Amino acid sequence: MKEPHISVVVPFFDSEDTIGACIESLLAQEDAGSYEIFMVDNRSTDASATIAGRYRGLTVLQESTPGAYAARNAALRRTRSPIIAFTDADCVVAPDWLRSIREGFQGSDVAILIGHCRYSAEASLALRLLGAYENAKADYVVSRCDPAYHFAYCNNMAVRASVFDELGLFLEWRRAADSELVHRMAARRPDLKLAYRRSMRITHLEFVRGPRRIQRLRLYQSTNSKITTFRELGIVQRLGVLLHVVHRLRHFS
Repeated sequence: MKEPHISVVVPFFDSEDTIGACIESLLAQEDAGSYEIFMVDNRSTDASATIAGRYRGLTVLQESTPGAYAARNAALRRTRSPIIAFTDADCVVAPDWLRSIREGFQGSDVAILIGHCRYSAEASLALRLLGAYENAKADYVVSRCDPAYHFAYCNNMAVRASVFDELGLFLEWRRAADSELVHRMAARRPDLKLAYRRSMRITHLEFVRGPRRIQRLRLYQSTNSKITTFRELGIVQRLGVLLHVVHRLRHFS
């Protein structure tokens, strides 16, 4: 059997409303090369696993340890590819998502990619503006800030398998283990880079209003404090992000 170029890992828990759309977007990738898909059921109690099992061309795994990172690690022990791509069951990936990931790793020093996250057409204007800020912040932090400020998010992330081989798997925290991996890499392999890639696009289906998303971001912020090397942006840096957002909005208007 031909070895895949990319392994896609998607944990899921009670995601029956969105998992079908997620899987269909993964199966419809254009010019992606060879790839494999692992959907990991993390003790779902709804029809998620049944829905996933209807699709051909993917592998459904079971992981009884609670938590998305435990589920991702279960798949990582089975993957065969030099590149591992991550998204979530409440996300839909763009048709060229895997192609963008493959092209993003052409630089030998790039070890982790994070991409551009959008919200659905039903999302409020406030949420879409918040999304513009979140993407501008990711771009700004990765391209302009010291690694102490770096972060990542597994709903749109890709990692060279060699990073896991050398540094180990995700810590099985409830949140922020993706950012912890980035900081672990910066400490042990400062020659390797985290990169933000705008063309690596997903649409997040879970949120349609801003307040709920802000509540989730605050949870991530509190968990990031567990990473001893992590630093939050200051006021001046946040102003830089806002100016970055304004520049992008003017450029694309």
